[in-house]
Amino acid sequence: MGALTLKIVTARGALEPVRCGSVHLTLCDGAKGRGGGSYGVRPGHARALFALDAGPVTALDGGQTVLSGQCAGGFAAVEPDTVTVITERFSREL
Repeated sequence: MGALTLKIVTARGALEPVRCGSVHLTLCDGAKGRGGGSYGVRPGHARALFALDAGPVTALDGGQTVLSGQCAGGFAAVEPDTVTVITERFSREL
């Protein structure tokens, strides 16, 4: 098992936290239309706060997908061992 925990919080409540090795998110473009797209987080990442665009959120562990779904946009708070996604809706695919 990985050393990162993914927490997803929606308007309907929180999903069960997922342990993983990396999380992939979809970031919003900046004011000049650059800087968005797919972004990966691994254990030990510096603290950060990201604006999320609507798109996929994927948690991987050992090369295997342990959670996959579509986020309606929102925010991701990153700490060295935790990623917390706050969104209105999350549709789980796996």
